[in-house]
Amino acid sequence: MLEYNVKLSGCECSIVEWNPDAKIPVIALHGWLDNLSSFEAIAQHLKDYRIIAVDFPGHGHSHHIEEGRSYHFVDGLFLIDDLIEYLGLKTVHLLGHSMGGAIATLYAATQPSRIAKLALIEALGPVTSPVSASTNMMGKALSQRRALKEKRKPVYPDFELALNARAEVSEVEPLLIKPIVERGLTRLADGTGFTWRADSRLRIPSALRIGEQQIRSIISNLTCPALLIEAESGLLLKEDAKYIQERKALVPQLEIHQIPGSHHPHLERPAEVASLIERFLN
Repeated sequence: MLEYNVKLSGCECSIVEWNPDAKIPVIALHGWLDNLSSFEAIAQHLKDYRIIAVDFPGHGHSHHIEEGRSYHFVDGLFLIDDLIEYLGLKTVHLLGHSMGGAIATLYAATQPSRIAKLALIEALGPVTSPVSASTNMMGKALSQRRALKEKRKPVYPDFELALNARAEVSEVEPLLIKPIVERGLTRLADGTGFTWRADSRLRIPSALRIGEQQIRSIISNLTCPALLIEAESGLLLKEDAKYIQERKALVPQLEIHQIPGSHHPHLERPAEVASLIERFLN
């Protein structure tokens, strides 16, 4: 395993490579409020692949963005672009879970010459909202940004309490999500407990979202082979995700697999997910 920092999209970001001597590069992008340890389990089953995982800004060991700025979904596109440039690679495979998969979808559609194959776990483009919700969304973002000044991150007297709290929220067994929690926690300066490393501003809802018609227009330009792994109890098969399901028809080379599990199937069934990814990339 190799770990280092690189400035991406204007932010110092932490990167881990599993199997760094392997010849086939795969950039791995984690979900919202997760971190790159999301891919630790499946990387152990993908020995022939150079898994290059990055902590998004504000997540894991990456720096937080400057004071006064906000986290924008599209900034993830610049991060991928900067990372490929830094690595000096002409083409790569992209692997993304949830938010990371949503960003990877748009990057692959808009930069087809750079992406050989796209593997998605519980994602096919980003979440969108109807135009009628725009005013409420913007108002909510402003009010929650103000309210954040009075909020403090939760403090846990020991690691196990933090682990169990995160496992309950993510609906994943504590042992399975432990690597994400270990990377996501920091010890308080006085040594009395732990709190989360993640930037609290990540919890401020988006003031604006790209519209569904725009997303569909972009996704319809996705020409590389794509793999979608959905969990039977995940987010994509819920009633309110119908519009994401409808996007499948826009992707001509889309291979779909549904497996048991919740929104983190790569943690719950790493060998099975890795096997699907390996067969697809081969």
